[in-house]
Amino acid sequence: MNGDMGRQHHVQQGQRSPAFRFRYAFLLEKGFAGFMTGETELLVALRGTGLIDVFDRCNWHHIAFLDFDIQRAIHLNAAFGSPLIGLPFSANLGRTMGISLHRFDDLRRNHHYGFFVETDYRNKGRKGIWNLDELMLAIALEYAEGYHLHWFHIKPTGDTASYYRRKYGATRLPTTASDRISSICLGPGRKPLPHVRRIKSAGRTHYLDVQTASDASWPSG
Repeated sequence: MNGDMGRQHHVQQGQRSPAFRFRYAFLLEKGFAGFMTGETELLVALRGTGLIDVFDRCNWHHIAFLDFDIQRAIHLNAAFGSPLIGLPFSANLGRTMGISLHRFDDLRRNHHYGFFVETDYRNKGRKGIWNLDELMLAIALEYAEGYHLHWFHIKPTGDTASYYRRKYGATRLPTTASDRISSICLGPGRKPLPHVRRIKSAGRTHYLDVQTASDASWPSG
């Protein structure tokens, strides 16, 4: 397995189930890290202080993104809403993978909200990948905690408010704004995620264990 990948193993998460040890600290340091589930190898890239992109390493197809900005009042809102758009990828990625990633922003142009996963790569999708959405948001929450934020604020779109409430423990805080805002508590009060477990050392998160199979106890997998 390539050096940028973590490793597949088994962890206790209610029951013994396959999991992948995602190298979160490596992502912060190098700007990219691998995520393997089944026979599919993905690459997760981080640019600036809040652009997450995911590529299928089979063909370098751009299959998911999450745009967040810890400098703004609403951390997750619209795609292309961040001044970080246009930042280059880490030079480490090009040197290690031998690939130059550019001209891939059709996914953002077609999906204006800042969080999207192609259907085939979602839970129950054709690729057999589980919890990619949860991994991406887990990265964003860890990053925000590293900057000592107390809340991660999200402007849901459509009917996604229930998704953030159910999966991430988001709540609606009192606000003078007319928009509906979902907020996830950070720090010691943060609710554990259902399928991603933090592995810490010396007070810092080094790995994220991601469950990579269906969870029969979870309503939507």
